Amino acid sequence: MILRATFENIYSFKEETMISFVAGKSSVHPDHVSRARKRDDISTLKFGVIYGANASGKSNVIKGIALIQQLAVGRFPIGDFEPFKLSTQIKPVSKIEIEFKTAGKYYAYGVEFSINGIKEEWLYEVNARTDKLIFTRKTDESGNAFEFGEIHGDSSTSQFVKFLGEGTPIRKTFLSEYMERNGKGICAIKAAYNWFSSGLRIIFPSTRFRGISFNAEQDENFHEATRSLLQYFNTGIVDIRRFPVRSKEETNLPETLLDKIISSATPGRTGLVTAPESNEFFFFDFKEDGTYTISKQKAVHRNEAQDEVVFEMDEESDGSIRLLDFIPMLIDLGNNEVDYLIDELDRSMHPLLSQKLIECYLHDLSDRDTQLIISTHECNLLNLDMIRADEVWFAEKDKNGASRLVSLAEYKPRENVQKGYLQGRYSAIPFFAPIETLNWQKNEKA
Repeated sequence: MILRATFENIYSFKEETMISFVAGKSSVHPDHVSRARKRDDISTLKFGVIYGANASGKSNVIKGIALIQQLAVGRFPIGDFEPFKLSTQIKPVSKIEIEFKTAGKYYAYGVEFSINGIKEEWLYEVNARTDKLIFTRKTDESGNAFEFGEIHGDSSTSQFVKFLGEGTPIRKTFLSEYMERNGKGICAIKAAYNWFSSGLRIIFPSTRFRGISFNAEQDENFHEATRSLLQYFNTGIVDIRRFPVRSKEETNLPETLLDKIISSATPGRTGLVTAPESNEFFFFDFKEDGTYTISKQKAVHRNEAQDEVVFEMDEESDGSIRLLDFIPMLIDLGNNEVDYLIDELDRSMHPLLSQKLIECYLHDLSDRDTQLIISTHECNLLNLDMIRADEVWFAEKDKNGASRLVSLAEYKPRENVQKGYLQGRYSAIPFFAPIETLNWQKNEKA
């Protein structure tokens, strides 16, 4: 669960800018909070929503968290990030820090970096009152300089950890190097790495969950949950299944792609292939004897006689396809302690469908530590009968083009929040020049 994230000189964030999902003192919707159970615990929100005009920076919050996730697991994102570009003197070094909860403990992990590599890296175990050093790292021309907290084990374990630190490449985090080289002696590193690699999941507008029918075949509980959610959202789809394809030619996949799939096949495994610029997904089931079968994912509807009618995925609306990306997420959130971020929830989705999806998540909250954070324009969610004020954040640009983030809780709202937002009370909406200033049509009068 994300407690706080801090950004500096990255994307549209110039000065140090923080977003927090630490729960306030409000007693409304108590089931939305993972409550502190001990004195030093930190109460954390299970839901968060970020609003803002186009280009306000709301998506950059999620992009920033995705960036530190990439760094943490060892993928230096060359060309995928930029420092704040509207300064008169552009600074080369950016910083991101994220505080999070996993397996009952709280950590703060941060990185300072430039296109050349890591400048500083740190990990602390934190709580409501104290910080405990796990490691810090600084780099310069001579290499890495580390400071470690407690290392469990004998002297050889300590020496090996320090050896790993000295050999960590400048474009790689120590967090990932420690895990890839089977480091021992610092359990906190493993806990933090596992959260980044498998506990934090991010869905962008282009993200597609392609194997829903395959998962349904492998897990009947998943299949039943999928059918139940399809019925709840009432899109007309009653099931998602695989149907046989007679030959590879019927897939209409490029010949070069087919040759690559078949030549690199692993016997006993299933390969999933997406048709270019399409919602069509094909499954290649490779047998131990070297043969293979092909199937295609399709949507099942029912006609007025309740007979099944099969639709191609390309026949479904963009909103239905987008919903199919979210159904596995809802099932995952209901079964596991995982955290999801969704950028632009409302992309291609009807406003009521977006609202129903969030209601579905909030309805099933339990004592499990799960978290869902979204960015959206969907104003129907701005309803304090449904969500808490401290769950809502607004992103806006200042006069210099830098993003700032403000919590709805700071306004102490007592009104219709949706109405107040659209009227500009909380900023974070687009403002336009007077229409009289337009000068884009030629004056054709003589």
